[in-house]
Amino acid sequence: MNARAGQEPLYPTRSAAGAALGGLLYQRIRPPACVWAVAPSGVEIAAAAADALKCRFDVVVSAHVRIDDEVVGALAEDADAVIDPAFSPKFSMLDAVEEAIDRSRRAIKQERLLFRGQRPLRDVTDATVVILDGHVLDPWKLIAATQVAHAMNANHIVVAAAAATHPVQERMLARRLDFLCPSILMDPKGHEMPFGDPQDPNAERLRSIVVARQAA
Repeated sequence: MNARAGQEPLYPTRSAAGAALGGLLYQRIRPPACVWAVAPSGVEIAAAAADALKCRFDVVVSAHVRIDDEVVGALAEDADAVIDPAFSPKFSMLDAVEEAIDRSRRAIKQERLLFRGQRPLRDVTDATVVILDGHVLDPWKLIAATQVAHAMNANHIVVAAAAATHPVQERMLARRLDFLCPSILMDPKGHEMPFGDPQDPNAERLRSIVVARQAA
């Protein structure tokens, strides 16, 4: 996919984005720390950030909740679903919402096997958890992952992204989350080519699985 005329990548590579975020996070967090990658889109970036921080790395698995192809929320691991408060389903839609949540839970179980095998998330009790994604167009996967970190007794949670839209930033601030993102995009559709790596979703997913399993 080519960038729009005059629109250069925000970062030369995903690894470069992670290294840049690692430098910013170094000034913001206290050890012990663990970087959680949001799979699959945040894995390469989070791995590079963890390497820059010289801290632990893990992968949190989440999935969007969709109704008629519209994202209305997300869930992560085995935590409860986070639903957009602006989404107000009619009573007749409640069964469809539950079915959508069940589909997302099944997807998480399948993705978890790919990215972590049978291993649970590593213990983060009293640690700083950085939940990191790449190019973020909606906040729900990140917010859902914060619930998991809270349930695992993390001492401090930082939500980070290489690039995110302004509405995402507003959602994070409204929830009083510690949010770090060096590239805030005013276009709600985001950036067409945020990273200079080849834009091949299948190849990106495969690389992400390899990186995640190497850390397992």
